[in-house]
Amino acid sequence: MRWPTRGRAAAIAIAALIFGACKQPSSTGPAVQQSPRYLFTWVGDEDRDNDDFIAVIDLARHGDRYGTIVATTPAGEKALWPHHTEHELGPSGMLFANGYAGNRSILIDLHDPLHPRIAERFSGAGELSFIHSFVRLPNGHVLATTQGHGLNNAAPGGLVELDEHGRVLRSRSAADPNADQTTLRPYSLAVVPSLDRVVVTLTYMPIPTWSPYRASIEHDHSGNQIQVYRLSDLSLIKTIRLLGDDSPNEPRVLKDGRSVLVASAACRFYRVTRLAGSDPGVELVHAEPTKGCGGPVLIGDVWVQSHAADHRVFSLDVSDPAHIRGLSSVSFDDRQRPHWLASDGTRIVVVNEPGPTAERRIWMLRLDHATGRLSLDSTFRDAGSVRPGIAFDRTNWPHGSTGSAVPHGTVFSR
Repeated sequence: MRWPTRGRAAAIAIAALIFGACKQPSSTGPAVQQSPRYLFTWVGDEDRDNDDFIAVIDLARHGDRYGTIVATTPAGEKALWPHHTEHELGPSGMLFANGYAGNRSILIDLHDPLHPRIAERFSGAGELSFIHSFVRLPNGHVLATTQGHGLNNAAPGGLVELDEHGRVLRSRSAADPNADQTTLRPYSLAVVPSLDRVVVTLTYMPIPTWSPYRASIEHDHSGNQIQVYRLSDLSLIKTIRLLGDDSPNEPRVLKDGRSVLVASAACRFYRVTRLAGSDPGVELVHAEPTKGCGGPVLIGDVWVQSHAADHRVFSLDVSDPAHIRGLSSVSFDDRQRPHWLASDGTRIVVVNEPGPTAERRIWMLRLDHATGRLSLDSTFRDAGSVRPGIAFDRTNWPHGSTGSAVPHGTVFSR
């Protein structure tokens, strides 16, 4: 599949609205000690003729630098289809990222933010293949989901713990003879150290049609299960069936450090019940009217959710997960399909999904901790532009004239 270069989109329609009662969220969110100076974005070359790369965006508040792409580092490989990175940059300054279509992962050294360096690169993780999502463990290692095993990406996938060099320390297959075998493809995960638990969502991730690996998973369908593991030994405790083919995508640990909320592409939200015990379950606690939810961020008791199909990002008060309440929403024009979100505690970067109808552009929102209200940061823009947002449908980059590119995993510097 070749995605065409995008032209200028219509001006963005911003609609910030507050709905629900006037009660404020119970948490003001984490304090931000110092605003991060840079934003790092894992980017795919649009036509796959040139290397994929890491882009560095300056967030300095002086002159025209806020939102300027100041550096890029080619990955040394092309047609990887850059996909997920870690959602936050840890203290080590090393960032895991996957090139999903190429069954390839890289470890990026970001100690010198203006000169990112590819420190390691590896394919799969032992017998497990097609790494998808990453979460840091308390010991500094990374726990990752894998969609399959072998180069033909056969189900089931599993979990793998990696050290700072991408070396496999331990792994566990998602196989469960008592579960629906067609959707045992780990997508994302939430680690709950206080309960010695890991919650994993099971949804298959499509491979682009141009990839030689595509044919191996065309029979798969949307996910309908989650799994709960013991963190200490990665033993499977239970596979849990959801209400329908929801495609559960992103679980998050709530502020209490013990509760997990699971969002799905169907925009239904499930609370994991009895998580500390041997027989966990799920309970549907919230549902949006339409499907299309992507990656969320959690800031205190405020859950911020992307919704590609509705072209919006919205916030929810999850201080009481049994009574989730809508707070605010920011709407975009129909060429924006919000998907990946990351936050520094106050600002939220919004990255469009990589599909053919979405503009190659990223945006910045701001969160009011006291109310949960979201607003567009209109100062985050290309130098000299009157339009908010940073365009990736451009010809020139710091590393050369390689044309339009597709951003995906994006994180703030520390």
